[in-house]
Parts: sequence; C-alpha cells; structure tokens
Amino acid sequence: MRLRTLASSTWALTLIVAGPAAASAAGLGSEPPDEAQAAGTGELTLLATTDVHGHVLNWDYFANAPYPDGEELGMSRASTLIKSVKEDKGEDSVLLVDNGDTIQGTPLTYCYAQQERITETGDTHPMAKTFNNVGYDAQVVGNHEFNYGLDLLAKYKEQVDFPVLGANVINDDDGQAHLDPYTLVKKDVSGQEITMGVLGVTTPGSRIWDKNNLSGKVHFDDPVETAKKYVPDMKDAGADIIVVLSHSGKDPDGQTWDPSKLQENVSTSAAKVPGVDVLVAGHTHQNEPSQVVSRDDGSKALITQPNYWARSVSKVDLPIDLEDMQIDWGSAEPEAAPLATQGDVAEDPEIEDLIDSQHQKTIDYINKKIGSVTETMSASTSYYGDTPILDFISQVQSETVETALADTEYKDVPVISQASPFSRTAEFPAGDITIRDVAGLYVFDNTLAGVEINGSQLRDYLEYSARYFKQTEEGADFDPATGTNAIDEALDRPIPDYNYDINVSKPVGERIENLTDKDGKTGGDDDTFILAINNYRQSGGGDYPVGDLKEVYNEQVEVRQTLIDWVKDNQVVDPQDFYDENWQAVTTTQDTGDDDEAASDAQAEAEAQAQADADGASGGGNADGSDGTDDTDGTDGAGGSDDADAAEATTDADGGTTSADASDSADGTDTASGSDSSNGSGDANAGGDLPRTGAELAMTIGIGAAIIALGAGLVWFARRRRI
Repeated sequence: MRLRTLASSTWALTLIVAGPAAASAAGLGSEPPDEAQAAGTGELTLLATTDVHGHVLNWDYFANAPYPDGEELGMSRASTLIKSVKEDKGEDSVLLVDNGDTIQGTPLTYCYAQQERITETGDTHPMAKTFNNVGYDAQVVGNHEFNYGLDLLAKYKEQVDFPVLGANVINDDDGQAHLDPYTLVKKDVSGQEITMGVLGVTTPGSRIWDKNNLSGKVHFDDPVETAKKYVPDMKDAGADIIVVLSHSGKDPDGQTWDPSKLQENVSTSAAKVPGVDVLVAGHTHQNEPSQVVSRDDGSKALITQPNYWARSVSKVDLPIDLEDMQIDWGSAEPEAAPLATQGDVAEDPEIEDLIDSQHQKTIDYINKKIGSVTETMSASTSYYGDTPILDFISQVQSETVETALADTEYKDVPVISQASPFSRTAEFPAGDITIRDVAGLYVFDNTLAGVEINGSQLRDYLEYSARYFKQTEEGADFDPATGTNAIDEALDRPIPDYNYDINVSKPVGERIENLTDKDGKTGGDDDTFILAINNYRQSGGGDYPVGDLKEVYNEQVEVRQTLIDWVKDNQVVDPQDFYDENWQAVTTTQDTGDDDEAASDAQAEAEAQAQADADGASGGGNADGSDGTDDTDGTDGAGGSDDADAAEATTDADGGTTSADASDSADGTDTASGSDSSNGSGDANAGGDLPRTGAELAMTIGIGAAIIALGAGLVWFARRRRI
C-alpha cells in the first residue's frame, strides 16, 4: 500500500527504539570456607534483588498471560526463594536488601502511580505491600523512583517497613541528604550480635532524566565520593560489615573515574573504597552474580548484580570471624550465587493474595477497548525499516505539538517527531484495539516536549543515530541480523536498536543522504523545525546532541496517554492516513527520488526474514533510556534504561534507557528508561538503559543491558489536513 502524507509544511522524523533482551539466570556454587577456619567462624547470609521494576507476579500484562515456561520471573517467585533461605538460616541471620528501580515498570505500578495515585487514594503501593511481606531490611532508590515525583516517592517511603536510602541525593535548599544515607541493621551470627552497615547510593543520571521532577529540589553528588565520606562514619557508628547498595552499573571498560563528571556507572570504583565488604550493583540490567575486585592494599570486595525483573536473587554466605565479627574468607574466593526464579519455583500464595485486587483492577484497566485498527500493524521490522506503527507515534506527537503551538510565534514552523517505540514484538492487531495494545508499543512513562532545531543540527542528530549500523561493503546486500547493533567503542558494548534513512556503506558521519521534503527539496542547514521529543531524549538520554536546543513546548503530557487518547477520540487507526514509506537503509548511494528496485527488493527480503525470525522468537534487541530503556527513561532506557528510553539506551533505558533510552527508557534507561529507564535507565532504558515492562520480556537479540536506542526515518507530514 502506498503511504499517504499530510501537508508539506510539517516534517516527521521517526526514531526507532527497542528494548532490552531477556536473559536467563545462570547458577553458580558457593564454596565453603576452609575447615580449619570454619571452627572459628559463623555465617551471615546476604540476599539481594535489583531492578524489579514492579514485577510482582509472573504475569505479562501486555500478553495478558503468564510468562512462558523457562522465562518465569517476579517477586512472588523470589519471595518463595527468600523465605526458604530465611527458614533454613534463621531470619535473624539473613540480611535482605533491594538495589532500586522498584516502583516503576509495569501497568500494575503505573496504575498506582497515575491512574489510582497512592498520594490521593491513600492505598498502599503494591510494591510496598510485597516488600513488607517478604521482609526487606533496606532499599536504595534507583533512577526510576523519581519518575512520578518526590511526593509519590515520599508516600512510598512512608508505607514501607524499612529505610529507603539515598546518600548522594541532596536537598537544594539545605544541602542535607534528602533520604537516609545509611542504616545500621542488627543481625545474629552463631548467637552473637553483628551490626551490618548498609549504605545507599544511586546514579547521578537522574538529574538529567528526571530534571522536570527534580530541578530546584534535589541534586546528586558523586557516588564514589559519597561512599568515601560515609564508610568511615558507619565504622565509627559501630558497623562491623559494610554493604553498599549502588544503583549504578560497573565502570565501563576504559572509563577513568572522575567525580567532576558525575558518571552514570561507577560501581566498580565504589567497591574499591576502603572498608567496603560487599557491593550490590544494578541499573544496567546485567546478570552478573559474582565479581571480586582488589584494592591496592590487597584487600578485596565482592560485587554482585542480580538479574533484573526479579529473575534472580543474589545469595552471599559471609563467613564471619566470631572474635572480631569481620568477614574472613580464608583461602576461599569471595563468591555470590544466583537463586533463579525460572523453572520449578512456586509463586508465594501470600503475595498472590496480597496483590490480587490490585492485579485484577490493572487487568481490567489495560484490556479496555478504545478503538479499532483497519489492518495489522507490527513493530517486528522497526529496527531497520520504515513501519506504519512508528509513523503512528509520530503522527500523534506531531499533531499534539502543532495544536499546542497553533496560536504562538511557532505556528508556521514545520514539526518533526522523535518517536520511541521500545519493542520488536509490539503489534496493533486488525480489529479492536485496547489500552494494552498501545501500552505494549509505548512502555515507558515518558512525557512529550518540543524543541527548536535547525537543518544542520537535525543532520547531526541523524548521523549520531546512524552509528547503530555496522559499515557494510558498497553494493552488498544489507542483512539486518548482522548489520545492526554496531559496537560503541567508548562504552565497549553494542549500540541499541534504532533506525533511519542512511547509506550503511558510508563511514559514521557521512551516512544521511537525500534529506529532503516531500517535494524533493533538500533541507538546508538554516531551515528551522520544531522537534517533538520525549523527555528522556530531550534531557540528554543517550548523549544525543540536543542539550542546547531551545524548548518551545512542555505541558507534561504523557506520550502513552496521548496515544491512548488519540485512539479514543478518532476511534479508527488507519495507516493509509499517515504512513509514508519514504526511507530505507541502503549500501549504494541513491539519487534524490530514486526508487532503487534492487534496494527495495533487498529490503523486502530482509523484512520477510526478520518476520520469520520474529515468528520463531519472542524479542528484539537493544538500556535511560532503557528504560529504558531506559533509559530508557527513558532507562531509561533505553532504557534503558530508560537508552529507552529503550533506550534510553542505556538505560534507561529508559527513555528509554535506556534507556533504552530505556532507555528511555527506558530510560530511559534508564537507560531506558526506561531506563527507563524509562528513561530510559533507560531506563536504560537508556539510559538506559534503556529498562522495561512485560511486553519486552524477551525482546532484543542478544542484548541484556538496560538500553534505549534511537533510529530515525523521515516521514513528511502536512499541517492539519489529510490528503
């Protein structure tokens, strides 16, 4: 079907983000201390989770079904493992901690942050119910804890039975820590009391991914400098053992820690702070159960990073010298073991009963019919090709910004759109469409903004995105399976999913060709546009060159809710109204307007192969944002992190993240990212990244980072009339 366009005065730029991959937990054994040593030692067990992202039950809200066999997850299963260890070891001999990114990431947590906001209803947050029942001793804030504002975080903090930590989150007004920096927890080892000092630090990336929620209220100190400050204080206060909860990834290869840069991932450097015994890492959605780092004096610290979405619980059996109540590994290497939630692990019925009413209310909400779709629209090929489902996001974002600017000085400036889907598995099926379908396409809680950008800056933006593709020989067939996810040399990891119209035979920086409007006019460096962009990407998720762009629109509307409202208002989603297939990835320079048949055939063949791959697997590749991934955020985002957004990438992911920007995220990262995060962290997503919600459980080919990423295509829109 030939794409339709809108009036020539409006441009739409589509950026494509996918989410982080699902990774299975691997089992490791824990060696006991020497027999001679054992006689003079007792044992204390540390259990840790990270990046749970609202996954209470083994339920994929976007699929409306449990997660598949072998891919199970969630706190209801983690609770079974945790309670079993507590029964075996004795509850007073087990320290249980969480490493952040807890209250965001699924429709369940979204409902009680936005639809049924706990600050207004007085209801108890589902994650507070869950963590209280399982019996946590402490938690640190992740970047996605800030996604819904400080008031909601404060309410959650009131509702839990344990301290929520954040030593490097500093009030702007008085310079004091916004949250408790650390806590001292009394435990029992062989009948003797031991004091566990638990310090919490979080990634400073939140200052970027959630600046709209945090600017003028709190800022962030460097996590390593913060650990150097507080570890001696904790020792002076009586701590025998020091555990650091670090919602931050390990230092990337080649990175030199520099506190002045407020780097996102510094957990390795934090673990090397003298006095630290164990550090729990997170944020990047990596499954890295055990790593030992050595300091200059020969002392060691153990780093453990559990698998995200409660796919595993890290278990560390600490041999304690009963004379001085210090850890004594003897000749054994420090080690952590992952307790995986996949396979033959029952869901805790107490958790199921506790969450049931909120779970059912969430299911009812996301399965509401809101309109219809004329034909199936899929994101399965969105990581390398132009797709209607991505153009749908750009359509809605462009319309929203255009309408808001209609009575301003920018009313005649063309609007282009940065769209951030976070999944290769998202689909609008022909027929009825539900909130669940839309939420599965846009999984991060990003908001929409508009910034002024010129033609030169736009080209730079696209060239930055084009790093995603691996350079291919001139004239060779383009294979999306091998030609994407190029290595980011600075971070030494694959760049998350994203797309646009480029010549992948060209080196980075020379890939964007034929940047024209619908009439074939080449875009000039001084041309002015308004770029509709999610908050994770706008605030720097994924390091895109947008930091100096002037903001002309920001009404804090959620992108996902805007998509839902558009479907409700228009009732019918018809790709013939907005889809314009006007870009492709090629290996040979094309003249403006050239419909190269060979390139088209190659793309069609690649799409067919990708669809076949999608039919045989459940996911796509990407960390705010992240979450998304971000980040996303996002993280996040991807998210994500939130580069995110997804993501957000990193993650966030989120925004994703990720972050992933998911990273959008997501973060996005957190990427995502979603990361969120999610902004992304990406949330990862993103930032993150890129992070993530249910539909992205198994998305992404071979990537488990909270990443969020972007790709871009050019889709030309008209000013408010359809043709």
